[in-house]
Amino acid sequence: MNQYEIKLAYELHGNALNPVVIIVQGLGMPLTATPPELVIKLVEKNLCVLLIDNRDIGQSDIIDKRPPNIIIEALKYKCGFSVNSFYSLFDMMNDINNLLISINVNTAHIIGVSMGGMIAQLMAIHHPKKIKSLTSIMSTSGNPKLPGPHWEVAKFILSGAKNKNINSPEAFYHRLWKLIGSPAYPRSSQELDEFVERIMSRGMTPGGSVRQILAILSSSNRCADLKKLRLATLVIHGNEDKLVPIECGLDTAKCIPNAELWQIPGMGHDFPYELLTEFTNKIAAHIHTAEG
Repeated sequence: MNQYEIKLAYELHGNALNPVVIIVQGLGMPLTATPPELVIKLVEKNLCVLLIDNRDIGQSDIIDKRPPNIIIEALKYKCGFSVNSFYSLFDMMNDINNLLISINVNTAHIIGVSMGGMIAQLMAIHHPKKIKSLTSIMSTSGNPKLPGPHWEVAKFILSGAKNKNINSPEAFYHRLWKLIGSPAYPRSSQELDEFVERIMSRGMTPGGSVRQILAILSSSNRCADLKKLRLATLVIHGNEDKLVPIECGLDTAKCIPNAELWQIPGMGHDFPYELLTEFTNKIAAHIHTAEG
């Protein structure tokens, strides 16, 4: 568990006098995983966007501890045994709260993507006076009865985290996004190359990704706490998501009172560029309504 305060790297885009929107990225993803076009469009909607690198990734503090065998830990999780982890999703949530305190942000709206959605949910649960709205994207409630990643995706991620025979990290992420991307909105090889270059140049740590997986596997079911939330919530999920299946988004929306669900046909576990304007309009309207 967390023994000291972690320093998070961050970027602030837009006018700080506008409503602040935190975007929390997913497993192993630095802040550059957020499409730059989405950031620009949100700023144009009179929002101030706070991008962060979670601990153990990008330019934030790295936990320099060798992770255990991820295959064994995943099997332990599957069998209902406790998983060895160096920190929890709660610790990662606390990192963000400490950052907000340090930069004098008293209230904010939060958007969480995949693992970031789990962390964003915890922020809403534990800091209800600070978080004014929640947007949970391709994430889950933590209900253990929900389906997990498709087998081909889980096998690829776990073998990639363990295997040293992959030609390069770039090749690994290129193949991963081919597997989990949106079938209705396939990315070209050039778009994938640009995306992978963007995240790799920010800083990727294989050990950090494994330690973040362990944090997810050791997390608890948030359903009971989510049912107590009383804030504007938007849940976005694609019905072709092979990493976090659509049932996870449906359950998240079901758990949170009065949550709005936007289910997107043909979307996988990425941001289709063709839908960025619609994403922006939907999210900005949600946030400004909560502000109003």
